[in-house]
Amino acid sequence: MIMKRMKKWLALVLACVMALSLMACSSGSPSGSTAPSQEPSTAPAESAAPAESDGSGTSGEKAPEDYTGTLTVYSPHDSDPLNAGVAMFEKAYPNVKVEVVADGTGNLLNRIKAEAEAPMADVLWGGGADSLAAYKDYFQPYKPSCIDLLDSSLYDPDYLWIGESPLPMVFLVNTDLVDEADIPQTWKDLADPKWAGKIAFADPASSGSAFTQLCTMLMIYGEESDDYAAGWELVQSMIPNLAIQQGSSGAHKNVDSGEYPIGITLEKAAVQYDTSDAGHLKMVYPTDGTSAVPDGVAIVKDCPNQELAELFVEYVLSAECQTAQNKDYGRRPIRSDVTPEGLMGLNEFEIMTYNFDYAAANKADIVEKWKDVQVG
Repeated sequence: MIMKRMKKWLALVLACVMALSLMACSSGSPSGSTAPSQEPSTAPAESAAPAESDGSGTSGEKAPEDYTGTLTVYSPHDSDPLNAGVAMFEKAYPNVKVEVVADGTGNLLNRIKAEAEAPMADVLWGGGADSLAAYKDYFQPYKPSCIDLLDSSLYDPDYLWIGESPLPMVFLVNTDLVDEADIPQTWKDLADPKWAGKIAFADPASSGSAFTQLCTMLMIYGEESDDYAAGWELVQSMIPNLAIQQGSSGAHKNVDSGEYPIGITLEKAAVQYDTSDAGHLKMVYPTDGTSAVPDGVAIVKDCPNQELAELFVEYVLSAECQTAQNKDYGRRPIRSDVTPEGLMGLNEFEIMTYNFDYAAANKADIVEKWKDVQVG
C-alpha cells in the first residue's frame, strides 16, 4: 500500500519536472528559429514620383553624350554653311559622327531613289522643297517639335519634308541705270516694253531657282484648273524683255556689273551685295506677291539611323542653328521666334501660296512649255 502511494508520488513529481522543463524551453527562441512577426501594416506603400525632364537631357531623357553612332547626310548646300552646321551638330552631340555626301539636288534625289531598297542616307539637308516634293515617296514623315513656329505653307502637310530656310524671290535693280520712279514693283511691271532685253533671268530648263521663279509667276496670276493659263500669258508678254543667262548667278552678278539694269534672283543672292541707300543696288520684294520656297530637310524612308536622323532634323531647325546660319551666312531662319538679321520678316511682304505638288508633278511639262513660249 505504501509502495503504491510512493509510485504515484514519484510519477507526479516527474510530471511536474517535465512540465517545468517544457516551459523553460518555450521562454526563448533557439538558434535559427523565427521571431514572432509584427502585425502587417494596412497603409499602402508609397510609390516613387515619375522623373521629370528639366530640358538638360537628364531624368528620363538622353543626355547629349548618350547619343552614339554614325549619321549619313546628303546635302547640296554650299560648303561653308554645310560644314558649319555639321560641326555645330557634332559639338552638341560629341559621340555622333556625321558623314556628308555633297552633290547637286537632282543627283542626290536620284541617288536616294536608286538606293530605295537599301538606303544609305539618313537625311537630305537642303534642296528646294518643290524638288523634294517630287521625290516625297522616298521620305518618311517626321513632325518636329517646333512645328508651331513654322508657317504651314513652308512644310509638307504630311511632314514628308520640312522647310528649313525660306528663299524669297526678288528683283535686283541697278540704281545707276534705273531711275527711282521706274523701279519695278510687281511681276507685271517686268512686262513693260521699255525693259526689252534688259532683265537678266536664268533658264528654267537648267536652273532650279529660275524654275521656281517661273512657277511663281504662273501661280500668282493663274489657276490650277486651267494649268495656270493667265500666268502663261504674263510670261509670254515678258519674253521679249528677258535676257536668258546660262547660270543663276548671272541674274545678280551681271546686274551688279551694270551689264543689265534688272535681274530676277534669290534673296540670298541679292543680300551678298550692298543694297542699302549707300549702294548702287536695290532689292525689291514684288508687291503682288512672291514665293518663299524653302530649302528643305527630310528623313529618308527606312533610313539606317532613325533616332539620329530625327535628332539632326531637330537640330537644324533649332534656334541655335538657325541663328548661326543667318548671322554667318545670310540664310533666312524659318522659325517665327528667330528674327532674321539684315532681312525683312516674312510677315513684312506678300507671300503667295506655292503649289508644290503641281510644280513637282508637272515639272517636265512646264519646262517643255517654257521652251515653246521662249521660241515663240
